[in-house]
Amino acid sequence: MGISRKHALIGGIAAIALVIALQAFNSAGCYDHTLLTFLQVLGMFLLVPLLPAVISLFTANPLRAAGACLLFAPWLVFAYYTDCVRPYQGGGASMIYVAVLLWGTPCAIVGALMTGPVMRLFGMSVAPRR
Repeated sequence: MGISRKHALIGGIAAIALVIALQAFNSAGCYDHTLLTFLQVLGMFLLVPLLPAVISLFTANPLRAAGACLLFAPWLVFAYYTDCVRPYQGGGASMIYVAVLLWGTPCAIVGALMTGPVMRLFGMSVAPRR
């Protein structure tokens, strides 16, 4: 099954947008961040893990961005759970976004690298550039 390059690119961009929306939900729903603080958090904690997805948009298979986001997004859900849902365990400031940065980045890289072989396994491919 062939996927047009345009649709693959839209899918990759949508995946990145959904991760940013997930962080916006975390920022607004849990931390009461302002717009400036939200942008700072994006730059400090999400820029590096989202780099594999952004770089994937310029490769032969832009859907690799969706794979990168798919394996990175659970770390944002885990951060929300840790800081906003789970009862306070004591001990000081939360360091969960350090885990998001340190563990989310390799997960995003693995997701980007594994998307191509998984797509080939299911008989899917992206049309080449014109």
